[in-house]
Amino acid sequence: MPRRSSWTSTTAAALGGELARIGLTVPADQLEDLLTDRLTAVAERMHITERTARQYFDHDTLHALAREMALSIKEEAPGADLLTLPRTIAMPLLTLGATIAALVEVAALAGADKDPDEPVAAMALISTLGVLTRDHDGDLPTVWVPEPLLMRAARLIENTADLVHYGCPLPPDVTEDVRPHLQRALSDDAARLRALISDTVRRSGSGLWAVPGDRS
Repeated sequence: MPRRSSWTSTTAAALGGELARIGLTVPADQLEDLLTDRLTAVAERMHITERTARQYFDHDTLHALAREMALSIKEEAPGADLLTLPRTIAMPLLTLGATIAALVEVAALAGADKDPDEPVAAMALISTLGVLTRDHDGDLPTVWVPEPLLMRAARLIENTADLVHYGCPLPPDVTEDVRPHLQRALSDDAARLRALISDTVRRSGSGLWAVPGDRS
């Protein structure tokens, strides 16, 4: 494993401090991985060296990044058992089927891109959707699901749509001419999930989805 630079370690510690201020703890190695990825992305986007890009990771940037991570955690309820959360969103069967198909694509594309975590996350969501459908005791054609499940699925699908757009490897049985259609289909699937989440339902204060110190 490549040795981390002192800048990476120091900046990760600073980011960890920002997270601690709002009551969150993230392992240092995960923060270092995140910063390494962000630094590379900034350098590539601005066509500069990574060393030059470091100047953009000042206190305000780290504060904003910590806030971004906290809000993401609030929406997706990481670590929680999705099957135990309130099932507050009515998911149409057509959307359910499209989401399962999209998550299968996420797992396949992440596997082709050699990302060990995305296929596991996608398959876990597929399994959860299957259990929720099996346990559904209401009238079809909708299945009630927890909001964080939709947030997690939408993020995975959106990320995969971006990977397809920027040229990630496709599975061996998928030809290049399919790429734009696949990217659009994944984006549409993610947008459909986002649309299910009501903009009027905003959780605040203490609780599973609350960010410590959140006043928005």
